[in-house]
Amino acid sequence: MATPILYYWAPCKTCSVVTQFADEHSIELDKRDVEQEIPYQELLALGGDADLIPYLSDGDTLVQGNDAVITYLTEKYLS
Repeated sequence: MATPILYYWAPCKTCSVVTQFADEHSIELDKRDVEQEIPYQELLALGGDADLIPYLSDGDTLVQGNDAVITYLTEKYLS
C-alpha cells in the first residue's frame, strides 16, 4: 500500500492539526511542503489549490481541508 501524500505548508497552524492527528495515531504520511516548487507543481497538477491546504492525495483520491482529511484517515486507517 502506497503512503498517502499530505500537501501542506510547514508553518501553517491549520495543517499542523492533520500532521499531529496522523502522528498521534501512527499514520504514516509522505509530507510535502508546498512552499517548495516541486510539491507546489505536483499539487497544481492534481487539481489542488495551494491556498486551500492541506490536501491529502491517496491513489486517485484527493481530499481537501482538515476535517475531510481527518475523516478520511479515520475511516481508512482507524476503523
